[in-house]
Amino acid sequence: MIKKICKYAIHLALTAQLALTSSCQMTNCEMDPIIVYTPPSHQLTDLPSPFQRLSHEEEKSEWSKELIIGEVFAKEWDLYRAITAYKRALILIPEELVERKLQLHYDLLLCYYLGHKYQEVVNIFESTDLLQVNYLFPAFNNLLLILYESYQQLNQEEKAECIHKMIQKCSNETAKDLTLFSLLKKKQIDEAQSLIHQHRDFKNIQSSLNTYSTYAKSPKRARFLNAVLPGAGYYYVGQKKSALTSFMINALFTYAAYQFFQRGYPAAGIITASMEMGWYYGGINGAGQEAQEFNNRLYEGVCKKILIDHRLFPVLMFQTSF
Repeated sequence: MIKKICKYAIHLALTAQLALTSSCQMTNCEMDPIIVYTPPSHQLTDLPSPFQRLSHEEEKSEWSKELIIGEVFAKEWDLYRAITAYKRALILIPEELVERKLQLHYDLLLCYYLGHKYQEVVNIFESTDLLQVNYLFPAFNNLLLILYESYQQLNQEEKAECIHKMIQKCSNETAKDLTLFSLLKKKQIDEAQSLIHQHRDFKNIQSSLNTYSTYAKSPKRARFLNAVLPGAGYYYVGQKKSALTSFMINALFTYAAYQFFQRGYPAAGIITASMEMGWYYGGINGAGQEAQEFNNRLYEGVCKKILIDHRLFPVLMFQTSF
């Protein structure tokens, strides 16, 4: 009888070790927060155009009619139709109207940017004469802001840094705000602290970040609680249904394994115990991931509010529109 018990114990220990090894390989990496912002339509329509009004002669041309149609659709936030109109205007416009072609390319690029189509933004910039413009271009400042965020979104850090240096030459304060924007968006709070302390709204920004720190959950604590009592880690992060499910599954498998061993079915007991170990260690990792997910959602809300309230999104730094 003692030999049998020892044999079962060895089997259980090996099974538990196997389950622990496989479950620990699941993942322990943090997911990045996803912060996306689309301004209300009036935010841009209230801004003036950087370009000169069409002359009476230009208004008679076919390309100008498409330009006007595109502007109407763009201001109504019907970006797809605006893009179509701008493309038709580019087909119709004479080659010698260089400045108007630049305007159309910029308007097209702006539509893609507002639609979060960052690759298309970069494609237009790098394949048109916009690549050659300088500070004399009426929408130059906006263009730099658009390119900075687009290159950042595409993880083209070298090009983003090059644009950042150009912005710094025009406005050091804007460059600092963009750096702060990037750091906060990536959840690099420690790296952002020096810029936060220099910011004109330091107290309000720090207060919001303190709110996040107060309500954030600890993934380590979530794992520990779930290890002590299956389901407790999920309850800690507010997942009450998942907590009940985790507790019930672990309790049922533990009870079933016990009954199999008690009634003389060791093979079934070992299989059930191994399945329970998988649920147990999977629950520990799951609780930690839920805590990370909770923190990400909390941070997204706090960070988005900071970026909007203090106008740190590049689109909120625009001084002109279409």
